[in-house]
Amino acid sequence: DIADSHLSGELHISNLGLWSLIPDTIFLNLKELIDDGIDLKGKCPDVTRVSSPKTLDDLRKLLPMIFNLVSKESSQEIVIDDLTTVLGKFSKNTDDIEKMLVDVFTMSSTSTSLDKSPTILSFRIPLSGDKKLINTIFSAYNTFVKSTPAPKIGLVIDYEKGKVIDHSEILAQTVSLGGNITFSKGMCSTNAIKNLNKTPEPSIKLGSLTINLPRLALESSKDETYFRARLVLLMKPAIAAMATRKKDVSDLIRRGVNPILAEKTQFMQKNNTSIVLNFVGLKEAVHKILGHKEDKEGKEILNKVLETAVDIAHKKGQEMGIDVSIAMVDSDDLTRFVTLDSEKYGKNSIMDVLEGDLYSQGLELNSSELGKLTAKSEIITDYNKISKILDGGILVKLPFDPKAKELDIQKAIEKASSLISSFKPIK
Repeated sequence: DIADSHLSGELHISNLGLWSLIPDTIFLNLKELIDDGIDLKGKCPDVTRVSSPKTLDDLRKLLPMIFNLVSKESSQEIVIDDLTTVLGKFSKNTDDIEKMLVDVFTMSSTSTSLDKSPTILSFRIPLSGDKKLINTIFSAYNTFVKSTPAPKIGLVIDYEKGKVIDHSEILAQTVSLGGNITFSKGMCSTNAIKNLNKTPEPSIKLGSLTINLPRLALESSKDETYFRARLVLLMKPAIAAMATRKKDVSDLIRRGVNPILAEKTQFMQKNNTSIVLNFVGLKEAVHKILGHKEDKEGKEILNKVLETAVDIAHKKGQEMGIDVSIAMVDSDDLTRFVTLDSEKYGKNSIMDVLEGDLYSQGLELNSSELGKLTAKSEIITDYNKISKILDGGILVKLPFDPKAKELDIQKAIEKASSLISSFKPIK
């Protein structure tokens, strides 16, 4: 059923070839990964065994090896926690740390890609730590980004307990160099998939399934209740398919397809895996196709659609004993939806709905208008409402003009961090 829905364009499965083999997004703790060096207990006999690191130089050799190995174990992103604490233990000399990190980033950038889009390796940097050390990490990342046109190493800046303003100058530089960074309160991936798990245990998110809301709206002849019913009908088999996938992936991890996950982490005991369904084209579906204006009433309906979805996800998840959440983040290959919908409903009816070439993913903020906004501005309260409803995460993009000056980027980052709980600046 799910394969049929994928082919007809009701939903989209990313990374088809890897869907039942490996997880999508993994959250790991660096301390666990490097504690015993590399010793995979009989797995991967072709990988050199390395003892646990004692000096910064040992770390320089070990980290790229670990990162290259672990990025084969996920199809979208590996988020690594605790980089600052680990570095702080090995050395107090920030110049040495910076040199070492540039080397580590450079060598890790050669990891093999399993699909056409590479697996992103990102580091969560909480701003509550040692400011000097944090700036050293940012500075090393900037050096790396300068010579990497499209970096697949990213940073997640966690400003839950720290202030963005302390580091905004160097971070504005990162954005203007084209670095891949996301700001968030709490832990998430660079694609804004939330990890609500407060413990350092590894956790896995199985996503890669995107539901095409404009198609459901077109099929429900402008009736919003019928639209929500159709959404529920599509979500049930989708969640069941993801549950089967979860079982398959866990079995493969147990059998050692993912040696690092199986050997290095407490994953087998805890098995902390949750499922994330992604929505695309919510605005088009509610405002353009179902015809609800972008006023208070229209926005209430939009929130109602999301609340229904989250509700069903939780109920269905409880029945199956898994954690299911809903997100609005970026997905690959969305041209497929637009092409298939145009073929089915005529090009003109789809062109009237689109603002660009694709359906909208997540939300977007206009960086030039940020200055005028306050916490009570309508757009900000709307965004915060939606991000409260969506427990899987929401990607709020903050696009900048290619000619944007660093000072403007700095002001925009500071302002956005005071208004919303996560955003991704893009230049």
